Amino acid sequence: MAKRNDLKKRLKAADRRRNRRQAALGTVGKPAPKEPQARPADMIAELLVAYACEEKSPSDIIVSSALRACLCGDLPNKEPARSLGLKIEAVSRQPGVTARAYRGALKELSEAASLHQGSQKDSPDAFLAYLSILAEAA
Repeated sequence: MAKRNDLKKRLKAADRRRNRRQAALGTVGKPAPKEPQARPADMIAELLVAYACEEKSPSDIIVSSALRACLCGDLPNKEPARSLGLKIEAVSRQPGVTARAYRGALKELSEAASLHQGSQKDSPDAFLAYLSILAEAA
């Protein structure tokens, strides 16, 4: 039992020293909570759904090329994909979006687009339809 009391005394003394040190530095209390991180995948998906609604003839090919180009850190050469790529890159500059989360979102969406490209003969814009269904459900 003596060891346990000694340990408690040392822990309390360490807490007092830590509190004094923090008070001297001006960091009394708990640190401010972090900003909630934004979900770049949701932001990019909203952009893609808006693109599908605005365009006269939206295409999965344009979306997938813009996603792949942004994942590589580049912009597509053709105009519809280039303007979409610029909008997607603007997400990375939003407050609360980390570079790691942005690249992960691009990778996730690019993989989902490639999965839906296998059924191009059945429905040519399956990925955009998939995203619009998800947007309606949310």
